[in-house]
Amino acid sequence: MTKFTVQGSEDPMSTLCRMAVQTDYDDLPAEVVRHAKHTLLDCMAVMIGGSGMDGIPAIVDLVKDKGGAPQSVLPFYGGRVPAAEAALAIGPMPRAMDCGDLHEEAGHISEYIVASLLAATGLRPDVTGKEFLTALVVGQETLIRVGSAYKVISTAVKSHDCGGHYIFGAVAAVGKLLGFSQELLENAQGIARTMTQPHTMAIYAPATLMVRVHHGLVCQSAITACLLAEKGITGPRREVLTGPNGYLRTARWETDPELLTRDLGERWETTNITTKGYSACYFSHSSIDGILDQMRTHGFGPDDIAAVHVDVSTSGWRAVCEPTDVKWHPRTVPECQFSLPYAVATAAVDKSVFVQSYTDEARHREDVRELMSRISATEDPSVSDWGARLTTALRDGREITTEHVYVKGHPNNPFSEQDFVDKFRKCVPYSVLPLPEQVVDTMIHDVLYLDKVDDVVASLLLPLTPGN
Repeated sequence: MTKFTVQGSEDPMSTLCRMAVQTDYDDLPAEVVRHAKHTLLDCMAVMIGGSGMDGIPAIVDLVKDKGGAPQSVLPFYGGRVPAAEAALAIGPMPRAMDCGDLHEEAGHISEYIVASLLAATGLRPDVTGKEFLTALVVGQETLIRVGSAYKVISTAVKSHDCGGHYIFGAVAAVGKLLGFSQELLENAQGIARTMTQPHTMAIYAPATLMVRVHHGLVCQSAITACLLAEKGITGPRREVLTGPNGYLRTARWETDPELLTRDLGERWETTNITTKGYSACYFSHSSIDGILDQMRTHGFGPDDIAAVHVDVSTSGWRAVCEPTDVKWHPRTVPECQFSLPYAVATAAVDKSVFVQSYTDEARHREDVRELMSRISATEDPSVSDWGARLTTALRDGREITTEHVYVKGHPNNPFSEQDFVDKFRKCVPYSVLPLPEQVVDTMIHDVLYLDKVDDVVASLLLPLTPGN
């Protein structure tokens, strides 16, 4: 196992690029490979489930209207389009359900990497499963380390900034898949640096379709950066992450550059990725778990609830509680996905929060809306970033207070392989393209044994296209 350290005065991005270029499949620990397969299965699941949600057909129409070289397969809708345009179309799909994975400090992870890699498969001959998995891991690791150094969740979100680091992970993955040298990948990351800007929390508060669409723009830009580097365009390589012009200098708080390369190559942060079990912003998940746990433990139903009060972290407040007029009266799907009271009320009434929770009928249910009026929240900095403290008053006079942090899917409370398979099957009915059971079974098998696959396109993309 190779440990990668900063050499001389190089920017830490050079170190991360060296890790990406020099890491081979056989260098990856078995646990890292296993987790990569699970995150891929999870991302394919939510991509399938989100393939027809609001905004996706419009982006696909835009991409098809633009035309261009028939490079990459366009899943669910058919045809081939330029790789960067495929990335624009595929990128929002796994984000649309708001059920993709994330890292507790770096934010969303695999949605950016998998979508970029699927789109990039059209830029080279057959991609093997081992090549795809290796590119996935180095992309995830790069994204997590840059996001963690930027302190996205613990600090940035509290300042209404959700980071612009996602493109670095996508570029690392695509560059690895295309067999880039160290110099080429550094140039691509330098080009990516010129494209980065902190993403405003305005896309979440109030939530708009840009929550999902910006994923497509990031993936499109990542492939474009790699193609530019391949054509000889150079980027500012000396200060990509640190120094006066580095990405970390855009922060208005103290960052932690040491996290960029600490134990790089020996300790893999990818194994700390969290899986989501509910289709809602993760800042609501502890509250969802909380109300469901209270109802199971104390034997009450939604009609027994007099009031629910939730203490949430500052980061959680930014994402799912403000502006309060929108969060307590959400109208659109994104607004409901990022509404704490909507998530808690829906969980209490339906015992579930998933895609069906956001249909037109579901969003206008009187029982859910009435319960929302009895839910209140307070910003409490003492609550952990992803946690929640629920105090539920019942009509019989009982008052129950519980605190919740490690929801199912957290590294301290992980999904089993069967949980990943079950979630995949749960997403399939929401596909815009009906998928036969045999296709579903085969795809699950191929992902879990991807290291045996010789052609990723044949296993992951062609089965998701009309006529195949």
